[in-house]
Amino acid sequence: MIPTRAALGTAAAVLVLSGCGVAAAVTARTTTVSDVIPAKDAAASLSLRSLPRPAVLPVVKATPPAYISPANVVTILTSGSSKWLEILSHTGAVVAKTAADPTNFWMVAAGPDGAYWTQNGAEYQLSVSGAVRKLGAVPADAGGVVIAPDGTSYAYATSDTAQSGNVTNRIVVERQGAPAVTIADRVDDPNHPSADAPQSQSWDYYLISWTSTGIAFARVPTGGCGCGSFDMQMQSAYSASINPVTEVVTPLTADQSCPLSAVGPGMETACFAGDSTTTGLRVASGGVTRDNFSMSGANVAGDAVFSPAGTSLAYITIPAAQDSCGATWTATLRVLNLATGHAVSRTFGELTPAVWGADGILYGSVANAAGYATLVTVNPATLAATELTPSAANEQFVGIM
Repeated sequence: MIPTRAALGTAAAVLVLSGCGVAAAVTARTTTVSDVIPAKDAAASLSLRSLPRPAVLPVVKATPPAYISPANVVTILTSGSSKWLEILSHTGAVVAKTAADPTNFWMVAAGPDGAYWTQNGAEYQLSVSGAVRKLGAVPADAGGVVIAPDGTSYAYATSDTAQSGNVTNRIVVERQGAPAVTIADRVDDPNHPSADAPQSQSWDYYLISWTSTGIAFARVPTGGCGCGSFDMQMQSAYSASINPVTEVVTPLTADQSCPLSAVGPGMETACFAGDSTTTGLRVASGGVTRDNFSMSGANVAGDAVFSPAGTSLAYITIPAAQDSCGATWTATLRVLNLATGHAVSRTFGELTPAVWGADGILYGSVANAAGYATLVTVNPATLAATELTPSAANEQFVGIM
């Protein structure tokens, strides 16, 4: 399985889970959300609505808001045969850098204490001080690594095929100085498919993130991925979260017609329904559908990220005609208020948002036809963008710390 630019497992800090699901009394509502790309001038003038002031203003002692410092950004930079793992400040200055040769680019992650990568059968960490340390082993057949919220452990997935053709899929947790612990061990038999996994074909665990309430993962078809837009997300129809201590699994999605695009802070999920075009956005909490938003069907949508509070969703739409291999994207960023159904939008070229940070800022990258990428931050209220780095070839955004 080779994820491409729309891979979900961007960073340990990207997808956040918390809470214990949602009450069964939640009812779904249906709202129409436009996904027509606005003209450039119209997009620039979009603003969030303001509420009228109350007739009598209460006297409240002012309390300054808690300050959350801007995040550090982790990237991979390639020049010829050389690769570097970098930690950048929110202004784009290099904080720490080390030569690295990760086994695969999706084996690189951003965690609470630095940047992490897999090389020569081991997991390494680069801290903001520039120190590099070896954390432990990672098997050659591991399919991805996620980092624990406290930075002391990491998890990976493996798949072993028996002569019968059945596949044993495992999720393994490694803690520095302790034996590896298998927290999920499941045989995949394509001849006897289950309702929570791809039907009539082999599948692998695909790890998305590790947060305070568990490890989010998807069961994806073996060898899955295309080269269309949001391709990795299109494989992630069957997702869940596993508690690494109790090994209890909580289902999140199980619908091939609406593959997972994002996981939010309260185990919310966002998926986009449709085949060649996107006809709807479905938001669920703990597997229970909460909102259905209708979309025009003129575009395809993906690369969704929840706000830190789970009250808004940022995502990308592109014209359906551009959903093909090698096409140049005309990406429109949309930020949707889930309570009101109101969205603001702006066309950004080939923007890929990666994470909505605790500092309230969207982080991502904008590619161009020459294969160059510019790392950017976006204010989700005004949609104003700021370059972190100048456009550079072979630079890849990994995540934020």
